[in-house]
Amino acid sequence: MSRESTVSMMDTMAVLEGLLQIIPDEIIKGKIIKLGDFGTFRTTLSAEGVDTEDEFSVSKIKALNVRFRPAHEFKVQLAAAKYEKIV
Repeated sequence: MSRESTVSMMDTMAVLEGLLQIIPDEIIKGKIIKLGDFGTFRTTLSAEGVDTEDEFSVSKIKALNVRFRPAHEFKVQLAAAKYEKIV
């Protein structure tokens, strides 16, 4: 990014490092992280199924997963990708 703008490499790295610290903290709190035209990060849980609410406990939760959903502009750019076979 620093090659494409007036932002220095160190400033770019500082911002990215900040994201690496903030995003996991906020996601664990159940928040959706919105990064403008880039997209959003959110969590989902994998858990063992039960028949009733009374049977459920946190021990049934198996995994916390992070999902990324690209924003419209990002999807447009991805749709324009061209593919070629490399031999």
